[in-house]
Amino acid sequence: MPPKQQAWSSDQELVEQILDGSAEHFELLYNTYFPRVYRFALKRLGDTGEAEDVTQEVFFSVFSCLDRFQGQSTLLVWIFGITRNTVNRRFRKPRPRLERIDGESAGETAAADVPADRAVDARRMLVLCEAVIENQLTPLQRRIFHLKHLRRQPIRSIAAALGKSEDAIKANLYRMRRAIAAAAPGLETLLGA
Repeated sequence: MPPKQQAWSSDQELVEQILDGSAEHFELLYNTYFPRVYRFALKRLGDTGEAEDVTQEVFFSVFSCLDRFQGQSTLLVWIFGITRNTVNRRFRKPRPRLERIDGESAGETAAADVPADRAVDARRMLVLCEAVIENQLTPLQRRIFHLKHLRRQPIRSIAAALGKSEDAIKANLYRMRRAIAAAAPGLETLLGA
C-alpha cells in the first residue's frame, strides 16, 4: 500500500499557519496525527487511559513549543520525538509504594515537607485554575473535566456517558488544557518540579 498523503503542501507552511493563530490548521494537524500518536502510546503503555493522557500531553506540548520546530526533520518525526520522550517519562515515574496501614505505624504517616515558596506558588496556580474552570469552561467542559480528572474515567467512558464522540471529548480536553495553561503560566513547570 502506498503511504497516506498528508493534507498540506509543506510542514513549514502548516506550522506558520498554526503560529499565525489558525485553529483550523492545528485541528488538521491534530486529526491527522492523533491516531498514530495514540496507537504508539497504547502499544508502549498497554493501557488506554494512560495512552489517552500521553496523547493529550503530546499535543499540548506540540502546541506550546511549535515555534521551536526548525524543519530539520518532518513534522511527523518531530512529533514522534515528543511522543517517545513523553512515553519514556511515564516509565520513569516512581511507582507508588504500598504499605500496610493496620499495624503499629498506621498513625505515623507524615506529610512531605514542601518549601513555603512552592506551596504558595501551588496555591496561586490552584486559584487561577479554579477561576478558569468556573468562569471560562462551558458546563459540558466542566462535566468532562470532572469525569476525566477527578473521577479518572477513560475518554471512551466519558463519551458514552455524555452521548458524545470520543473525538469531541478529546477536542474539549485539549481546549480546556489550553485555556488553563494560558491563564496559569508556569503551571506545567510547577507540576513537573
